[in-house]
Amino acid sequence: MGGRRRPALFHLAVLAAACGCYQSYAVLADAGPDREDAREVATDDGADLEADARLEADADGREDGDCTPVDDRCAEREVCGDGDDDDCDGDADEDCPCVPGSVRPCFAGPPGRRNVGACSDGEQICMMSGAWGECEGGITPQDDVCNGLDNRCDGCSQMADCTLDCPGPGDPRVPDGAPMTDYPLDGRLFYPGLVRAWHWDVQGGPCDLLAARFSSHELLEPDDETATLRPLLSGDYTVTLTVVTAAGTTLVCRWIIHVRGPGLRVEMCYPESEYEDLDLFLKQPGATTPWYPHAGDVQDPSRDQCGWHNCEANLRTPGGRADWGYDPSDLSQCAGGPLGEQWRTLGYCANPRLDVDNNMHEAIGLPENINIDAPRDGETFRIMVENFWGGDASPVINVYCGGRRAATFGAPPDELPDFSGRSGREGVGAMWRVADVTTRVAADGSVTCEVEALHPPGSSEGYDLTENDVRY
Repeated sequence: MGGRRRPALFHLAVLAAACGCYQSYAVLADAGPDREDAREVATDDGADLEADARLEADADGREDGDCTPVDDRCAEREVCGDGDDDDCDGDADEDCPCVPGSVRPCFAGPPGRRNVGACSDGEQICMMSGAWGECEGGITPQDDVCNGLDNRCDGCSQMADCTLDCPGPGDPRVPDGAPMTDYPLDGRLFYPGLVRAWHWDVQGGPCDLLAARFSSHELLEPDDETATLRPLLSGDYTVTLTVVTAAGTTLVCRWIIHVRGPGLRVEMCYPESEYEDLDLFLKQPGATTPWYPHAGDVQDPSRDQCGWHNCEANLRTPGGRADWGYDPSDLSQCAGGPLGEQWRTLGYCANPRLDVDNNMHEAIGLPENINIDAPRDGETFRIMVENFWGGDASPVINVYCGGRRAATFGAPPDELPDFSGRSGREGVGAMWRVADVTTRVAADGSVTCEVEALHPPGSSEGYDLTENDVRY
């Protein structure tokens, strides 16, 4: 199958601001009567001009009344463990110790404005040095505009009578999505007036930062009133909606969609995925056998691990499907993926399962993921990556539990130092034993995880990288 291409995007100069919602004023040179939306412009241009005038008037003055802004709660020094930027220097929990690979919510704005108004958390990764990295993603305080949101996140900056009504955190108009499931985007939920042009843009999660051509999603019909987001991976997706009104006013909304799958989900992405074949494996709880029972034969992985040989929809090796005692899941959990037709033919989503193998035949340039939708409490799984083609590669592993990212390994600046070796046609080659994941299942069925990075035997640091070594 050929590599996926993202639909061409129509970029507007007004998309230069950071996270938040804002407005500017510009007229599209090519937005003439031949555009599809021109039929709306011709119907009632005067009404939209009146609405635009109201927007400008609202943008000039806030209606705070006697409101007292929230206390920023800036302190003299950082307090470790809360994910806040306590000293308000732009960094959350800098110089605080942490468990390498772990991921947690954070906020890079003043602590008192966290989860107030439009503001929402980002995430930060504990680096292999044992210190927290930057707080990435999320939405921090921005200049105030008339869009129905408290953009300053101070409890007082909402403006009244705004034509544009952007969604904030928890807004029912923007519910959580699911991996490999189409997510509808409807501009009319946020702007009811006459429109000359629509444009949608989506930025994905951590894997999208690896390479310019790698994308964790597809965006269909980005220049229509309605668009479709097709996420291939879990994580937070930042959506930007740009509206050019009939009078030429440009309005912009920006918000975050959380894409979450159930249970345990291990995802692998790598920038070389268009020309290198890496294989993701997950060891069955309780099993400690070598990854390959016949040393040197990479075409015969152990049957007590989930991978390309026994967890896809169409099995390519004898020995049957991996059966670890889990019930299958509904087709909605896997039918929307790149090989969804194969799962629909099978009639169910297996557990465990590998949604797609990026093997340069069935798929090219796609991430891989292994899922167990309803794991049991106290089970421990080991993650391993094998470099089948042998060329140098920089895989990143993200571990999601109950829909939330619990750990990340291999992301910059902690890339693997050298993950290359002999081809799978010549032997086992390079292997990376990534981490052990223990699932915790609460009485209500919610899933969390404890994740422990793996190091070379006898060492407490570094990645456990080997070549032609099949040990557990």
